[in-house]
Amino acid sequence: MGSGREYFGIWIVNLLLSILTLGVYSAWAKVRTNRYFYGHLQVGGHGLRYLANPVQILIGRVIGVALFGGVIAIVNANPLAILPLGLLLVFISPYLACLSLRFNLRMTAWRNVRFAFNGEYGGAFAAFVFYPWLASMTMLLAAPWALRRVDTFIYQNVSYGDRPVTCDISVGR
Repeated sequence: MGSGREYFGIWIVNLLLSILTLGVYSAWAKVRTNRYFYGHLQVGGHGLRYLANPVQILIGRVIGVALFGGVIAIVNANPLAILPLGLLLVFISPYLACLSLRFNLRMTAWRNVRFAFNGEYGGAFAAFVFYPWLASMTMLLAAPWALRRVDTFIYQNVSYGDRPVTCDISVGR
């Protein structure tokens, strides 16, 4: 079982090294933090394992910063470009969400068996774009239903090894 004092030591070192390296160490900090939390989360008497390599995370972050910098450069050159770029982001974000879930679950193991995410773009678009938009059109009265659809999409597409995870998420009063 972990302790606040033990985690504080990890957190402060991660923070200081991330500041000193201008954020480069943050990928190693993420791995170190996740390994601490996953290792101390006991399920059936066994801890989870976080298997990601910090270099994988760093490469992903470099790509993200480069893309963000490109968008900023384009918008600075032509401010009207923000409209098509924003629309493009709406259609790309479900794909990116699937990639993120796929990576994070593939890098998580319990009893030496990895998790996986099998969600597809269409379901992700509905869960992350359409249902939240629909909820906003009802002045958020449908927000619990939309959040349920997001959770259902995620959990129905998770598998442990070759076994799908099943769950029934209900919306109460």
